[in-house]
Amino acid sequence: MGRNERDFLAGFAMAALLMQRIQAQPPSFTSSEDYLESVAHLHENSEELLSRGLAVGCLSAMGK
Repeated sequence: MGRNERDFLAGFAMAALLMQRIQAQPPSFTSSEDYLESVAHLHENSEELLSRGLAVGCLSAMGK
């Protein structure tokens, strides 16, 4: 597995950890789904595969 794949999977793993934290302590200012979608949109156009993995992981957690 190359560096690109590892970076993407690391971002995906970060999204899984974020999802666990949000389920344990939902944000008070918005819904959990809106929060994850906002994180995904912030990272979706990044050139870094870590950020893209995070975006894909957040969207996957929401079933999108």
